[in-house]
Amino acid sequence: MTTIQNATDADLRQLVYERDHVIVKFIDQKCTICKSLAPSFEELARSSMYKQVLFLRMDAKENPVSLKEVKFSKAPFIATYKKGVLRDCGLVSSKEEILEMLERLMKA
Repeated sequence: MTTIQNATDADLRQLVYERDHVIVKFIDQKCTICKSLAPSFEELARSSMYKQVLFLRMDAKENPVSLKEVKFSKAPFIATYKKGVLRDCGLVSSKEEILEMLERLMKA
């Protein structure tokens, strides 16, 4: 069973190269959509369908390097990596959008 791992800028580069499939959720503590999607992201992280995916959570305000790298505009922002390469990124507002990104990651 996978859980969500908190990450920092210092961790991110190493983690995306250590694991073949990584999804990162950049959040803002004041973001209501971030809070409403938290249970869905946790559920997906625990799903056996995505056991090979590393789920990361990063606070955008505390990670300015990642913020700049993915051209973050507002939270929640999701980025996926396959074998160290950014595959997909964008703003999300629903569990379905996160699922679509996970499916693209797994097919890539």
